[in-house]
Amino acid sequence: MRYKVYSSILLALAISLVGFKALATHKTNESYDGTIKSFRWLESPITVAEVLIRNEQKESIELARFNGKIVLLNLWASWCPPCIKELPALDRLQQRLGGDDFIVVAVSLDDDPNLARQMFSDLSIQSMVLYSQSAENLGRHFPVDVLPTTFLIDRDGRAMGLLRSSINWDDPELDNLISRLIAGVTSATLRAEKQAR
Repeated sequence: MRYKVYSSILLALAISLVGFKALATHKTNESYDGTIKSFRWLESPITVAEVLIRNEQKESIELARFNGKIVLLNLWASWCPPCIKELPALDRLQQRLGGDDFIVVAVSLDDDPNLARQMFSDLSIQSMVLYSQSAENLGRHFPVDVLPTTFLIDRDGRAMGLLRSSINWDDPELDNLISRLIAGVTSATLRAEKQAR
């Protein structure tokens, strides 16, 4: 229990020290209804190709490795109940749509990668690969003050939109959205459609 409290304090401290650039994209009036409608398209995409994450072998890789694919980047932690709740659905999303054009990249912000590895095991996650990175490092590029936070990244390594809550990743509307992105519909078109509603 103490570890979870200390982890939360460290995450908050890391955000306050290094996350100012990323936090500038946060809107205090963000809506949340537990559906894909809570997704927010960014007016200015964030270039993330050079962002580093670690694989299970502790090798650093750039997000640019996934260029050419639509990437659903999910930031989570083992001490975050909504994060844990949505991991199995994210795994099913990867199983349904993952391939040459789309991938779910789940990045744990846990200080101890063994906690994330144990969580993947406990939840029988089989279709996603486990990645990790510190909140401090990711906070330089992304808002990490709310978990889970999920970004949609285009084929050129630019974060086009974000969702700062958990949702039902088994929603057919989400599959439709990702299929449209794979087919080449731009984030500007999707942003305009959302504003027209």
